[in-house]
Amino acid sequence: MGSTSMKCSVALLLIFSLSSVPLIAQQSGSIHGSVTDGETRQPIPNATVFLEGTAFKTSSDARGAFEFLSILPAHYDLVVRHVGYATKTTSLEIHSEEAVRVSITVLPTAISLSPVFVTATTARERETPVTFSNIQAAEIKGRRTVQDAPAVLSELPSITSFSWNGSDVGYTFMNLRGFDQRRLSVMVNGIPQNDPEDHDVYWIDMPDLLGFTQSIQVQRGAGDALYGPPAIGGSINVVTTPATTEPRVMLSTGFGFQEFGARNTTELNTRKYSAIVSSGLINNQYLLYGSLTKIGTDGYRQHSWVDLNSYFLGAVRFDETMTTRIHFYGGPFSDALSYVGIPRFYNNDKSLRLENYSSWELTPTGDGIQYQVENKSKATEAFSQPHYELLHEWKLNSRTALYNTFFFIQSEGYFDYDGDWIPYDPNSSAWFQTRVGYDSTFGVSNFPTFLIRGFVANKQWGWLPRVEFEHADGKLTVGGELRIHRSFHWGAIASASQLPSPTYDLDSHFYEYNGEKDMISIFGHELYRIDETLTMMADLQIAYNRYGIKNERFLGNNFDLPYLFVNPRFGMNKNVTENLNTYVSIGYTSREPTLRNLYAAEDSWFGAQPQFESTTSAGGVRYEFDKPFAKPEHLLDVEVGGSYLLGAQRITANLYWMEFQDELIKSGRIDVFGGSILLNAERTRHLGLELDTKLKIAEGLELSGNATFSANRIVKHNLYDSADSVSRTLDNNPIAGFPDLLGNARIRYDFDECSLSLLLKYVGSFHTDNLNDSRTMVDDYTVADFDASWRVPVGLSRTDVALVVKVKNLFNRLYLAGGEGNSFFPAAERNYYIGFEVDF
Repeated sequence: MGSTSMKCSVALLLIFSLSSVPLIAQQSGSIHGSVTDGETRQPIPNATVFLEGTAFKTSSDARGAFEFLSILPAHYDLVVRHVGYATKTTSLEIHSEEAVRVSITVLPTAISLSPVFVTATTARERETPVTFSNIQAAEIKGRRTVQDAPAVLSELPSITSFSWNGSDVGYTFMNLRGFDQRRLSVMVNGIPQNDPEDHDVYWIDMPDLLGFTQSIQVQRGAGDALYGPPAIGGSINVVTTPATTEPRVMLSTGFGFQEFGARNTTELNTRKYSAIVSSGLINNQYLLYGSLTKIGTDGYRQHSWVDLNSYFLGAVRFDETMTTRIHFYGGPFSDALSYVGIPRFYNNDKSLRLENYSSWELTPTGDGIQYQVENKSKATEAFSQPHYELLHEWKLNSRTALYNTFFFIQSEGYFDYDGDWIPYDPNSSAWFQTRVGYDSTFGVSNFPTFLIRGFVANKQWGWLPRVEFEHADGKLTVGGELRIHRSFHWGAIASASQLPSPTYDLDSHFYEYNGEKDMISIFGHELYRIDETLTMMADLQIAYNRYGIKNERFLGNNFDLPYLFVNPRFGMNKNVTENLNTYVSIGYTSREPTLRNLYAAEDSWFGAQPQFESTTSAGGVRYEFDKPFAKPEHLLDVEVGGSYLLGAQRITANLYWMEFQDELIKSGRIDVFGGSILLNAERTRHLGLELDTKLKIAEGLELSGNATFSANRIVKHNLYDSADSVSRTLDNNPIAGFPDLLGNARIRYDFDECSLSLLLKYVGSFHTDNLNDSRTMVDDYTVADFDASWRVPVGLSRTDVALVVKVKNLFNRLYLAGGEGNSFFPAAERNYYIGFEVDF
């Protein structure tokens, strides 16, 4: 093993010096195989495959395929394991430059654990006519150290990501085809994760989610998720609990750092500590699984630290016709607020791009700052969101299965944000001082410095039932959704340099209300085989959603607003040959606005009003709460694509045409929390071509990549600017947030127990508002990441130690990764991560 150690050590040193690594041809062999069910002859994905006594370990893909490259000539025992199947060992003899091909069949045992247990709409290659990408646990582990899920998923087609603090840890956001998280349907174990009120997804509430993830499927396009909010840009299905039939313990730690910068301090200071334990199969009936993780970082920008704590506990019981899972996971966290970006012209200054203001304003010419307030050290938040899940599968007979998912999500926390930006007007009757009692003795010059506390508590109960009927020509799935969401919001003074009076009660609230949302839907999904080569899919969802605001303090703007939508989808897949397939799908979907589009009740204390038609009389303003200004979005989506598979080689392509009515687009203005204020555009259009490929160049050398070419334009929209009292016609302008060109390319080289890879990512330029103004443009950028791992067996079967090194932003590019209005978010400079793992 001495020569192997020397090669890996040299490789890791060369990464730090940013030099190229010579690729030495190995006189080695390879194994290419597949895993199938011995009774049904169907491929088995996610089977664990390893060579006994070595570090070679992988998982079978969606087609049951696996491979090992660059194997030294010797005798090996190939072991295949999967929950619900008997372990199988096959002896192989590997010779120099020989490619061994094996077909492994495994027989079911008394237990059964379907890989699609928790989702009704998992797409399958050459069968389901939708546009999708899969990423398995082995790929996630190879690409991720501490990054949030959006940063890892951004290597898939048409996805970009950015984070508020620049480190990809904490508040990290993703866009799919340019659509933000608000218009994606994100599910974990089939359970919707979009916040019912603002539709966003807070990955920070699920720290280290990818640390206990088995697989992820990303479906692109409209209406591809039948549970939860209808998908506009696409859906993301995360399946957790990578349980194994054998006992397993994995311990890992790591740290990340950046080179000394302009402030002569080491930035980031990222830390990770993790433990994963799996009981293996107990009495052929039970599995227990758990993980604990702590991740922290100082962040890239000033005062942008994050402290994440993650836990996951899972238990599975297998009966003759039933499988029951119980999950409990979450992660209390705290962080420093960094939700306001920087001016665009700060980007190229290594000191200024680290600034973290709570508020700022540009000069009238836009080339300087005339006002800024540094974020206070006490501007922090703390939050916890535990998830409770019960998932039950019951095989009623050989053709019928009943699935029930019950869940409860409870969250509670606060954020303390800067209030120094608030104007003080002693003659005003609607501003802050009216609510809390500050009077004119303070004056404009000495209005108190203070922090505002925003508190929110959420509770959501849900039941997701479905029945699957397998018939001679396909499968019919019928299901439903019942979710009840209740929330409590209030605001108070967290601290102040001077209170309104010596007896002022810090527990008093200056806004307070209860939010409500009820979500009910039913759906049908038919996958029908017309013949051996042609499959038809038909979906129909009927969704009812009701918003409510109750018990609003001070103003009493209480209302109920229902929405009813019918969302159909139809598609066909044709397997032209054993290697080539094509598909087409047409979907129509509608989705309601967010609650803040209707009424930002938490902003009422500084002037926010319900966005409904109203009449004014001597008795005051009367709102017509059944006539909101914000309209639902409606989308017609047409997808045409296909794929060509030849062994390990794969090429896919698809075209999409998305025609919108009343799409909610960015207005160019942001709210006090850094989010875009949205407006309906009468008509918009998104056209695109997506390409994806994976190629084996040589033994141990793999090239994969994807590219998206799109045109995203406003067809018809007039924007009224209240500041200038003018109306602008924005027809044919590019839509904010949508780059026209995206691309990823990864080259990977595996030799002995080492793996090296280089990722190149290109994101084209895009605007942060819809005025087509160069001052609100995120410039295009290309960024490179270098990864290396060295996995060494330590003598015991299936036990190994790994060293992992990651260099992000290899060429130290200063770039802006995202923005809202004239506020932009910088990405971290070149930084390093070193991790250690013990798996036994």
